[in-house]
Amino acid sequence: MKKGYSLSNGLFINKSVKVVLLYFFLLVSYSSYAATPTFIKTIAKKPLDIFINTTNDIFLLHKGMLERYDAEGRLMQSYGSIYINERTQIVSMNGFKTILFSPDYGKIIQLDNRLRELSVIDALALGTYIITCVGVSYDNNYLWIWDVATQRLIKLDKDQKPIFSSNTLSMLVGKSINPRQIIESGILLYLADVRDGLFIFDNQGNYIKQIPITDTKNLRVIDGVIYYLKGDYIFSYDNLTFTETRYTQTPNLKNIQIGKTVLCGLNKEDYVEIWKF
Repeated sequence: MKKGYSLSNGLFINKSVKVVLLYFFLLVSYSSYAATPTFIKTIAKKPLDIFINTTNDIFLLHKGMLERYDAEGRLMQSYGSIYINERTQIVSMNGFKTILFSPDYGKIIQLDNRLRELSVIDALALGTYIITCVGVSYDNNYLWIWDVATQRLIKLDKDQKPIFSSNTLSMLVGKSINPRQIIESGILLYLADVRDGLFIFDNQGNYIKQIPITDTKNLRVIDGVIYYLKGDYIFSYDNLTFTETRYTQTPNLKNIQIGKTVLCGLNKEDYVEIWKF
């Protein structure tokens, strides 16, 4: 046996490699306990829904109104519309553009970084699509829509013209899905379905694979790492190592939303709390 090697399960493993692997697994294990959020502020409001994007913009949804706060809980802007209700979806990848999708009214509202209205798109006039989910491209120039009837992703340009349609996903995976989030991050696009997991495409809409992480909510992709809420805990999934990490120091909040360095959620009084993460 060569010096510096040992036999384990029939394989010769360099001792230095074993040390590196041991350090890596200790680091992964420790990470589930290392992130201890610290309390920042309570916003004494009871919104219908909350949302936080990857640049730590915090949004509170009220009937007929959207409010934007910074990471310290300071009110920055607000936007009012008759199309906003409890089923309105908030889509915002970064601080440059915010999308509101109101399925009850069939409206897609595009707002700039100061919540000024850019356009109100009549989703019913886009075609024969039955739209149940909307996303925005990483560069904020395109919209993604999910047509539940044909089980396809459609990419729309600035004039709301379709420039790409995916293959029928139900034929590829053998079942119909009903995603709740469309997230484009870098060169990848993520379709999040609570029941059937995460479906990954390239940013042109070509299907790549499925990750079977189910029963998840409030998914975010930050610096290539997937974060989500499952039960009462925050989890992360690393695409490179295929490892899932549970953060045991998750605050006792409902509807937790994850940003890059802060998180927020509703406390027992249904007020919004902000924590540094």
